[in-house]
Amino acid sequence: MGVWYLELDDEITDAVARLRAAGEGPVILVLPAGSRVGTGRINFRLLAREAGARSIELAIVSADPQIRALAATAGIAAHGDRKS
Repeated sequence: MGVWYLELDDEITDAVARLRAAGEGPVILVLPAGSRVGTGRINFRLLAREAGARSIELAIVSADPQIRALAATAGIAAHGDRKS
């Protein structure tokens, strides 16, 4: 399992590159509140498509409920951190 922590200013291309480098197994992307990746539904659709093409089970972890909701609309499992 790979756990990847994204920074606030990481772009969707950074997240996709990490998925491509992940290899096999499940991947957890941890997004901070206010993350650029977490700003649009299309970003999560791109992540879901990339994960699906590589048969990677993808999950998003974020304290931000809006990020979790957007991920869920793209069919990605979304979880809060221990504080949320």
